[in-house]
Amino acid sequence: MQKSHKNGNRRLGTRVAVIAGTAGAVLAFAAPMASAQDPVDNSIPGAAVCPATAESCVSVVVQSGTFDNNGFNLPIGKGDMIIAAEAGSGEGESTVLLPRDDGHHGVYSKPLTVPGGVLGIDLPFGNLFGLAAVTAEVQATAAPTLNGIITDMDLSIPVRMKINNAFLGDNCYLGSAAAPVNLRLAPDPSVVPTYTVLPDNALKVSPVGNQATGFALPAASGCGPFGVLNPIVNWRAKVPATSGTSLSTISDAYLYPGGLTGSDPLDDLGGGTGSSGSSGSSGSSGSSGS
Repeated sequence: MQKSHKNGNRRLGTRVAVIAGTAGAVLAFAAPMASAQDPVDNSIPGAAVCPATAESCVSVVVQSGTFDNNGFNLPIGKGDMIIAAEAGSGEGESTVLLPRDDGHHGVYSKPLTVPGGVLGIDLPFGNLFGLAAVTAEVQATAAPTLNGIITDMDLSIPVRMKINNAFLGDNCYLGSAAAPVNLRLAPDPSVVPTYTVLPDNALKVSPVGNQATGFALPAASGCGPFGVLNPIVNWRAKVPATSGTSLSTISDAYLYPGGLTGSDPLDDLGGGTGSSGSSGSSGSSGSSGS
């Protein structure tokens, strides 16, 4: 198994090197794709999670996005989510990521503010001093998989969504480790990326567009004492749902060898405890939950 893993990494590392080299040749003759005069930031987001011994690593940094469930909208802001891990051995046309052992499975998400809070309308005094505020945190239940050509950034991620509010307790979820929400974030053909060769045999792919549609969302569980608040969460989030769901994101992606300088996603999460996340937009017509 170890030999197979090393061979898989070596093949993937070679693919990344070939891609980077090819992109460099193209960039030399096609300046509009990526200007050689642009300043280069050698620090790669999320690179700190990838061990120095890794031959190839992946970081996907979400710049913007929207989650929608039949009119219930959740905006995703710049830096609210990052996927960072070592790229493992390939199996057929897929590559399983090998995350750091920190409980996040390679997916680091800030708690995202739900516009309108509990009732779908922003109440005075900071949503009643936070009592009516709601955040949602995407948590991976297993490592993501890259499907097809690695530069397509076609991602499969099993997740659950943690719902946070002063009255909901610490175990309010949509989905679970045993029965996750399965997201297939396929490439958005309307978004055309450019390829920028960075120092140290790294490659930046940006913008990367991804879309997931028609995924099932289960009813809430564990909300409030003995789940007594599950019905309120179900009403607000419009779950369970088997259609009318979508997730779209625009990201920057990086392919690079281990040992490069870069940030640690846990630092942005406040040591793993999360942050205030996106502010959202008050009074959003799609967030009323009605």
